[in-house]
Amino acid sequence: MKAHVVVGVTALVCTASAWAQSSVTAFGFIEAQVGRQTQNTPGTKLFDMGGSRLGFKGDEDLGGGLTASFYLEHRLNPDDGTVGGGATFWKGGSWVGLSSSTLGSVKLGRWWSQAFLKSQYAADPFGMGTLGEGTYGTVGCGPAFVGGCLGTFWVNNSVSYENSVAGFSFGAQVSAEAVGAGGKRPANIGLSYANGPLYVGVGYEVSNDGSEDANWGSLAANYDFGAVKLYGGYGSGQDAAKVSRKNAVLGFSAPVGSGAVIGSYNLQDQDSVRVQQLLSLGYRYDLSKRTNVFAVVANDNKAPAGTNKSGYALGLFHSF
Repeated sequence: MKAHVVVGVTALVCTASAWAQSSVTAFGFIEAQVGRQTQNTPGTKLFDMGGSRLGFKGDEDLGGGLTASFYLEHRLNPDDGTVGGGATFWKGGSWVGLSSSTLGSVKLGRWWSQAFLKSQYAADPFGMGTLGEGTYGTVGCGPAFVGGCLGTFWVNNSVSYENSVAGFSFGAQVSAEAVGAGGKRPANIGLSYANGPLYVGVGYEVSNDGSEDANWGSLAANYDFGAVKLYGGYGSGQDAAKVSRKNAVLGFSAPVGSGAVIGSYNLQDQDSVRVQQLLSLGYRYDLSKRTNVFAVVANDNKAPAGTNKSGYALGLFHSF
C-alpha cells in the first residue's frame, strides 16, 4: 500500500513539475454557415466550411536555444457535434517535436503538408473557409475529379522539417510508411518568400495515394497594395491513371469599413475538360479581432445537372 502511495505521489510531483516548466495553450474556432453550396445537392443547410476545431499546443524551453513542443488539433461539426472529417479525432494534426533557434524544427506525427502551408493555402483570398474555395482546387481537389485529391492537407506518419531564414521559409516532409501494400511513401516540399507586401510560394508533392505516378505542383503569389490585396495561384499534376488536372485562381481582398470585400475566380480542368468555373464574392464584417460575420454568393457554370449552380452563405466565425 505504501509503495503504491509513493509511486502515486512521485508521478504527481513529476506531472506538476512538467506543467510548471511548460507553456500549454488551448485554441480553436467555431464557424457556422447557413446556405447552399455549389455542385452540391439542392437544399438549404447549416454547414461549416472552415473546419471548426479545438486544439492544444505547448512547448518547453530546454535551454541553449532548444525547445520541445507538442500539438493536438481536433475537428468538429458544430451543426450536430459530431467529429469533423470522418473518424480522425486529431484531424488537424498530432505531433511531438524539437526546434532550434538556428537549425529549424523537426516534427514527428501527423502534420500539414509543407506544399499546402507554403503555397496552396496562400493562393486563396477566402482562406479556404467559405464557398469561395469550397472545392479546394489549389490542392488538386474538386467534386468532378475522380480518384480523390492529388495534393493533400495532412500527411500521416510523417517526419517534417521546417526552417526560416531572412524572409525565406522552407519545409520538407516524408511519410515513414508507404500507403497500401507495395505503395510509395508520400513526400512533399514547400518554399516561400515574404518581403513586406510581397509573398511567393511554391510546392511539390508525390504519391499521396501511394501510387508512383500521382503528383501535384503549385504556385502562389500575393501582393498587398494597401487599398487592395491581389492573390494568384496555379496547380498542375496527374493522378495514378496519368489523367492530368489543372487549377488556376485569381482573387482579391479590399478593406471596406470594418471589414473587407473578398472575391475569387477559380478554374479547374481535368484531362483538358473544364469541370469547374467558380465565381465568388463576399463581405466579412469584423465585430472584433476574434469575431466576424460574413455573406458570400457564388456561381459555378460547370456544375453538373441535379446540383446547385449558384450558392450562398450567411455565417458567423468566432476564435478563441
